[in-house]
Amino acid sequence: MNNIFKKAILLLCVSFIYSSCETVDFGNTNDNPNGPTAAVTSQLLTQAQKTVATIGTDMTGILFTQQLTEGQYPGESRYATLTYNYNGYYTGSIQNLNEIIKLNTNDDTKTQAQAFGDNNNQIATAKILRTFILQFMTDSWGALPWSEAFQGIDNPQPKFDTQEELYTLMFAEIEEALSLINTTKAGPSGDLIFSGDMARWRVFANSLKMTMALRISDANPTLAKSKFEQVISSGHYIKTNADNIEFNYTSDNAGDSEWHDRFKTREDYILSDAMMESLRTNIDPRLFKYAEPSKTGTAASTTFPGGADAKYVGAPDGKVNGNVPDYSFPTGTIIYDETYPTPIYTSAQMKLSMAEAKLKGWNVGSGTTASLFKDGITDSMTYWKVDAADIATYLAAHTSSAIADIAYEKWIALYLNGQEAWSEWRRLDAPALTPSEFAGDPRIPVRLAYDSSVEDNNQANYATIVGIQGADDLHTKLWWDKN
Repeated sequence: MNNIFKKAILLLCVSFIYSSCETVDFGNTNDNPNGPTAAVTSQLLTQAQKTVATIGTDMTGILFTQQLTEGQYPGESRYATLTYNYNGYYTGSIQNLNEIIKLNTNDDTKTQAQAFGDNNNQIATAKILRTFILQFMTDSWGALPWSEAFQGIDNPQPKFDTQEELYTLMFAEIEEALSLINTTKAGPSGDLIFSGDMARWRVFANSLKMTMALRISDANPTLAKSKFEQVISSGHYIKTNADNIEFNYTSDNAGDSEWHDRFKTREDYILSDAMMESLRTNIDPRLFKYAEPSKTGTAASTTFPGGADAKYVGAPDGKVNGNVPDYSFPTGTIIYDETYPTPIYTSAQMKLSMAEAKLKGWNVGSGTTASLFKDGITDSMTYWKVDAADIATYLAAHTSSAIADIAYEKWIALYLNGQEAWSEWRRLDAPALTPSEFAGDPRIPVRLAYDSSVEDNNQANYATIVGIQGADDLHTKLWWDKN
């Protein structure tokens, strides 16, 4: 009887506590009076945009295309990294952009979101950035989970979309973004790149669209031609260096340049033989703009008048180049100036792309292949502050504008823009680069392999996409890589 009585009393106590929790109002006791009461889209955008800088300075493509090589720790120059993880993009910047779109679309939140810019302009900006990041990802790994992704526990194992499907999705995303842009209404707050200038975001979208179009020109030439010509017809694209799209930095530690951070306490990266000797052989005045003179080394041979290039020394790709003062560092303009901007899309890149498009017979306006080729070189050299006389001398000696010449000049013009340089090198198979003799597998990678967690956590869909795309290694060509 005593046990029954005790259990009854315990049950009554639990019931009282439970009912009390339901009826007591604690008001705003647990609210932070200094914190936001709703998601602040400007902060989400600022954080997401920082990924643009990391993509624009990505070392993988720079090392694979032998613009730079490494000093005493030449792992990636030897293609020693066998798998790469993309999870950070999904859980970081892309989630932020998804949230911006959601907050500006949902009827319950879009009025509040207008405090940070016009709803449609915020959505357009998020979609442009999301496409930019996705292109970087698919041009690295190929197929990715996308159309079924971002559903959390509702679908923890999404299917992979093929790269062809992803490009279709990306073009649709860009078209929607362009249709939403309204230059007469407020752009997004928290915009590090254009400070809310929607006319500039329209140029960014078209630069991305033009780049995607040329990228797939061997895989789907009809679609590529159509999309490229649409950009030209719109008139909203980069025409001069004044239109260049750059990521600007601040002088504080939280916002300074990626290059400055890399060289604060270490000296890991130096000019490669491939880049240095190409510039030297062609008597290219950009040699003196791209590199610093070596402190202790001397070039084996010189080509410039008076041996002006004697102290400009490249290092063997993938070798343990332990005594880095023997070689040339990237220009101090970039590595020692914490605010020096990173180019994302430039006039030189677009002019050389238009030269190739003209060579294909596409409508690019009034320019010829030869004139656009010349303009691309000129804009590249002007951007790097080469003297006009030196530009004229170089152009007089380089008059051929065949596809091999365009590919070479694009590789040179995309110096330190690693992802674009690597993608265009893979697409064009030019210029000819010799794989590192120090690599265990002497083949320059043409894609990134998935991290092992992809197979572990999504086995069925992983197996399916490997069956479609090909072996999950560094040497399976992507859908658009037909040459």
